[in-house]
Amino acid sequence: MNWSDDATEMMAELLRHLPASVRETVEEAAESRAEALTSADGEDEIAMETAVRAVVESTPAGQRARLREALTYHGIDPEDYEDSFDS
Repeated sequence: MNWSDDATEMMAELLRHLPASVRETVEEAAESRAEALTSADGEDEIAMETAVRAVVESTPAGQRARLREALTYHGIDPEDYEDSFDS
């Protein structure tokens, strides 16, 4: 599975906003989730939007507020991912 440059960069940025104690676990889960979502859509490249969704869904609920702030900082509206924040 290929990752777009935007997806790779955004995933790294979002992970930096999480505590070191959960980063590796979230990264592994998010990679798996992003690949599953991309395959389900019949695509072969992971898009930035899919990477964001996967990171949010893979982050423990108590840490997700940090991701809202990070998305806003990067000019992305967190409300676009409200379903993922609520999952």
